[in-house]
Amino acid sequence: MIKTCRCGKDYEAGEGFYLVPVCPDCVIAWDADIDAREKITLETIDEHERIENLGIRPRHFDCTFESFKSTGKDSDIALASCRKMAESRRGIIALIGNNGTGKTHLACATVRAIGSGKIMKMIEIGMFIRRAYDKDNRLDEQGQLDKLVNMTFLAIDEADKSKRTDAEMNWLSYIIDERNERYRPTILIANLHPASIHTDGTRCDKCFEAILTPDVLDRISQTGVIRYFSGESYRRNLRGM
Repeated sequence: MIKTCRCGKDYEAGEGFYLVPVCPDCVIAWDADIDAREKITLETIDEHERIENLGIRPRHFDCTFESFKSTGKDSDIALASCRKMAESRRGIIALIGNNGTGKTHLACATVRAIGSGKIMKMIEIGMFIRRAYDKDNRLDEQGQLDKLVNMTFLAIDEADKSKRTDAEMNWLSYIIDERNERYRPTILIANLHPASIHTDGTRCDKCFEAILTPDVLDRISQTGVIRYFSGESYRRNLRGM
């Protein structure tokens, strides 16, 4: 079979499985291109694996501080707080607000900037601790908790989706308290609002203060900050909904 090479020359390309992609004069350059593309592919795979090991899902692979889309003063303040956490490697930040406003984006950007640690959903925290009871696991519950306490960085996402059992609340309280004692940066994420938005002083089941025990709230208020995203969903606006 006669084909035209990318250099413009006609050459005998062979048949079927043995089809030659370029003419003899271009073979060395072709091989170099293949090697370069293979290297880029492997580097991309390695980078994605590294990012996933931080607990970042593929949908958030490109989340950085630079790519964060601010929706106003509230999100500007939250961005500044997370940047400061990444620099200081300490502190507690509660990111609360509507779904799709950039809370998880900032947590992903923070763990990427720190370079180690983990983003875990609240349900994953529970499953992680319960592995202590697996017959093949040599660690006890305390050992699993110690792993969470000693992570360089920990973000607990979807904290509002907890069943709020005594065990879960005790775990959460212990993790936040011990991480605070060790100056380890911690982010808590929930699709909730602060109780202060109710002018009559009441609380609803969507209030941040309603889902946490008083001791957890005390630790956050004493040594951390609560950043409320009061704007609309960025993702919804992006879709034109």
